[in-house]
Amino acid sequence: MSRKPLQLIKAGWLVFNQPNKPSTNRGFSLLEVLLAIAIFSLLIGVLVGAPLYGEEAVVLSGARGRATALAEEGLEAVRNLRDANYTNLTPGTYGLAITDNHWTLGSAPDTTGIFSRQLTITTLSENTMQITSTVTWQWTIGRTSSVTLTTYLTHWK
Repeated sequence: MSRKPLQLIKAGWLVFNQPNKPSTNRGFSLLEVLLAIAIFSLLIGVLVGAPLYGEEAVVLSGARGRATALAEEGLEAVRNLRDANYTNLTPGTYGLAITDNHWTLGSAPDTTGIFSRQLTITTLSENTMQITSTVTWQWTIGRTSSVTLTTYLTHWK
């Protein structure tokens, strides 16, 4: 009984490994290896790249949020200056400063950390002014980002 399975295995081996029969699949193995390497490389690139790009997006989103808050703060500061005295607002480009616990307009853009804020006041009519608050920051060496918010103020008193 032990002879028959041995003969079948031997017979099967002889059938599949006939040296005189030409093979038609020689290049197919090379193609399979190249395709497997390409798929593996793509998969590794995605698995490594996704967290890196995701982290960059989160950091950029946080910086944009802080810049938006600074731009809103600039508009609110100019609104406070208007409420104190509308004649405090003259057309031009300014930064913000705090003097005696009150906002004042400075001659140069103000800086907070990596952010630079610039306020532009434009007269539209005798009782209306356009206020533009622009916050810029250097994201990478060749990439500057910015947030710009605009509002209109009137002489309502």
